[in-house]
Amino acid sequence: METLFDEPIYKAGKYLTFRVARQDFAMYASHVCGILPMHELTALETAHEWICGFATLKGRDFPVVDLRAKLGIAHGSHGREPFIIVVQTEAKAGGKLVGFVADRVSELLDLRQRDFRNGALRGHGRPRRVLEPDHIMKEEDWSALWVKP
Repeated sequence: METLFDEPIYKAGKYLTFRVARQDFAMYASHVCGILPMHELTALETAHEWICGFATLKGRDFPVVDLRAKLGIAHGSHGREPFIIVVQTEAKAGGKLVGFVADRVSELLDLRQRDFRNGALRGHGRPRRVLEPDHIMKEEDWSALWVKP
């Protein structure tokens, strides 16, 4: 069964760390295009399974994903200062922007390849799962997003 964590990136370099529903994650910093305050979100009028709404960065609109719903994590309240982390998907998805809500943005770490074991970042505090933007929004997710019910 495929999961969002099947083939994590093990590249050395800078990683942004963040929390969602009391779970710690990391993402290769070169994928991150910006971090927006939550009030930049325009909520959807009708509920969607895992899309919170839309936001805009440098004149480009993009969907904002509820990672809790997308990852199957129990719902709860967001942190005191949630943010929208904006990332660029790879070229195979058309190089689109997508955002996701993080309860807290923690820090930027400069990591070595040996800091990764079994699909997670080890050391530097708690273990963190590595997320890849193309695993958050797959091709079929983009297609389903624009299909009218």
